[in-house]
Amino acid sequence: MLRSFKLKMALFSVCTSGAILLAFALLFMAMLRRAGLERVDRHLGALAGSQLQRPVPPEHWAYFEESLANPSGEERPPQFLVKVLDRDGLPVYCSPRWPATLDDGKLGVPGYLKQSALAQRPPPLPPPPRLFRPGIDEPPPPRPHLKRPRYVTALISGCPWRIILSGTEGITVIIGADLTDFQADLKRHWNLFAVASPLALLLLAAAGWLLAGQALRPVKVLTQVAGGITAKGLDQRVQASGADQEFQALIDVINGMLNRLEVSFQQAARFSADAAHELKTPLTILQGQLNQALRSAPADSDEQRTYADLLEETQRLKSIVRKLLLLAQSDAGRLRLSPERVDLSSEIAALCEDVPLLAPGLTVRDELAPHVCVKADPDLIRQVVQNLFSNATKYNREGGAVECRLRQEGATATFTLANTTDSQLQIDRGRLFERFYRGDPSRNRQVEGSGLGLSLAREISRAHGGELILDADETRDGWIAFRLTLPTKVG
Repeated sequence: MLRSFKLKMALFSVCTSGAILLAFALLFMAMLRRAGLERVDRHLGALAGSQLQRPVPPEHWAYFEESLANPSGEERPPQFLVKVLDRDGLPVYCSPRWPATLDDGKLGVPGYLKQSALAQRPPPLPPPPRLFRPGIDEPPPPRPHLKRPRYVTALISGCPWRIILSGTEGITVIIGADLTDFQADLKRHWNLFAVASPLALLLLAAAGWLLAGQALRPVKVLTQVAGGITAKGLDQRVQASGADQEFQALIDVINGMLNRLEVSFQQAARFSADAAHELKTPLTILQGQLNQALRSAPADSDEQRTYADLLEETQRLKSIVRKLLLLAQSDAGRLRLSPERVDLSSEIAALCEDVPLLAPGLTVRDELAPHVCVKADPDLIRQVVQNLFSNATKYNREGGAVECRLRQEGATATFTLANTTDSQLQIDRGRLFERFYRGDPSRNRQVEGSGLGLSLAREISRAHGGELILDADETRDGWIAFRLTLPTKVG
């Protein structure tokens, strides 16, 4: 099925125009043929009528046929055939080349002989040169009454002929005219149409394509505006000035939807930021009181262990609140950056050295280009890299491996981190960057984390003009890999 509206419009215009052109051509050819036959019939009728105005001897018809011969003297088949019959249907004269296959029965001569001669009067005779004087001059012969002529088209030796049957009560004249030239003219007209029609259809297809593109221009504008709308760019609107009347209602609906989305998103982002901000103070107070209670509790007592667990949970809540606040600031486009020169090679090398301390059973293989520097916020970029290494150790299997590679390509620093995965954890790789998604679906704390690390790391990367993605080229069976790219805008 066709999926292109422009192509559908072009094909529709071609098919519609082609059908109209074909119908016009058939009608034009039919009218042209009819007009041509009427012209031939008038000519034949004039020839026959001129010979039936007065009685003529039989030898007159031979001279009459010779007068109809080709005036140019070219050697070609005769263009006219003549046959004359008396009142009984007996031949008075017949052209030497009259075809034997063309008998009187095919032409309807027997019925024509019985036709009354009162159907049509002859054309008026020219005025006599002088007045008739009774008793001195002979009276003029009476005017013959002509029968209504009959026209027949017959095929003789593969060529079409137009034949007229005309006569009076005493004689019938049959004159045939060759229609070969007439048919050739019709064929030339048809060939001209056959040649011109494809060119016309191509022009119509091009015009239909251009018109469809012109009609779809407002749709392209809507597509461009909709494609540029992001969570940080909900303030964009479709320009309604100069839009066609048919698209005005659609533009109003889209702009209204964007207004509602912008208000809803701002409310949600404001709520997240306000909630995270309001939670920071009570959590800090709670953490201080737990620290004081922990120091005051007897050593190795149940009370001290309880306070230690509560303090750990409070610190986890503070970490979640801090991440939520950073995400809310990023969504609102208000993430504050303090860019400095950061030696990414040193930061990653230090974390590679810490992996054996955090997970003694893991093997670390690194390939780090030296002195790869980026201009970024040191704390935020350090948090991105730490989140990647933290996931590589938490979601790894026993005796697994971690591979990291850092290189600089032009004005871009690329860091790839791959690690083996624990087969017991069901990781949905399509949801890794969703907020609060964790590889441990049961959330039973078998693996520490809140499900905000990767989403926050990606937002921080984008805020610095970079990107964090799942590296499909490095991901293989039993492995998972991430690729971080950052611009090296260091002067």
